[in-house]
Amino acid sequence: MNLRFVLLIIISIIFISCRKEFFGEDPKNTPVNNFEIFWNDFNKNYSQFEIRHINWDSVYLVYKPQITSNTDNIQLYNILSKLVYTINDMHVNLFTPYGTASWKSKAFGSYPSSKFINLCQYIICDNNQKSPIFEYRSFRGFNIGYIIIYTFEGEGSGLSNIDNRYNLIDNILEQFKYKQGIVIDVRSNGGGELFNALTVASRFADEKRLFGKVCFKNGLGKNDFSDWQNQYVEPSGTYQYKKPIVVITSRATSSAAEQFVLAMKTFPYVTIVGDTTGGGMGLPMYRELPNGWSYRLSTSIGADPDNHIIEGRGVIPDFPVQTSVVDSIKGIDRLIEKSIEVITMKINK
Repeated sequence: MNLRFVLLIIISIIFISCRKEFFGEDPKNTPVNNFEIFWNDFNKNYSQFEIRHINWDSVYLVYKPQITSNTDNIQLYNILSKLVYTINDMHVNLFTPYGTASWKSKAFGSYPSSKFINLCQYIICDNNQKSPIFEYRSFRGFNIGYIIIYTFEGEGSGLSNIDNRYNLIDNILEQFKYKQGIVIDVRSNGGGELFNALTVASRFADEKRLFGKVCFKNGLGKNDFSDWQNQYVEPSGTYQYKKPIVVITSRATSSAAEQFVLAMKTFPYVTIVGDTTGGGMGLPMYRELPNGWSYRLSTSIGADPDNHIIEGRGVIPDFPVQTSVVDSIKGIDRLIEKSIEVITMKINK
């Protein structure tokens, strides 16, 4: 055995010893351990048990006895999925090769109020004004612009959150500068990056305004939270549109889209029409189990400027409106019709 080989063995032993000392043993990949890690991670880091009236200790007592050393992957997935459904938070998910467990109430996306109903009877559809983010048209018979914002997801690179695709809002508003009002539709917008939402909202801002507050889970105790941090929106871009505006919402409007609604709601010329938003702003954290499955959990609590919690509750519109199944079959979009009514009333004041 040569000296070099002996040295390599010694270095390897030292590295392994140091790794164990400083980083600890790798967690064991067993059904019981995967369950324990999943439950404990939520117990220490999840931010909304009290808001959602969940007794996490009781959840443990129900499901822990169902896990044994013989539990297979599908059984484990089904049990962990039940924990996800118990929390009922849109920012809590479990991602596995056997499926993705998500907040069941995402079925809100199938409600008629979350859908665009026969839009071309209301807007001019004979021109191609559409991107993956925006669609912008004019209403038939009215000098009113119509903007759909499909998402606030981003494509920022490196350390930057900037997604220049959202600067298209400047071109849209240049075309809509002489419209008497604008309807902005975020009923199907499931959120994305807050930075992108504020990029758009800033083009409608009259001044710097407080639109929300957020606090973060910052310790292992159930009541360990940071102080509330204020969130502001302020004018940005080359032009701010400050004529009558209606924002259309639904139960599918969630996450950064809800923060967009909160920001828009602070401007005196903006009215919110539709259904209450989804109620989830929780800035999730991603984690991984020893078996390679990943999951995410909410780490924050969001509120409006008056300290009304948004999580699990949502943003209530100024004019609550829903499109029924019967309306949908008949091709009637109640949210669009109410928006035209509200904005016309404001124009004619």
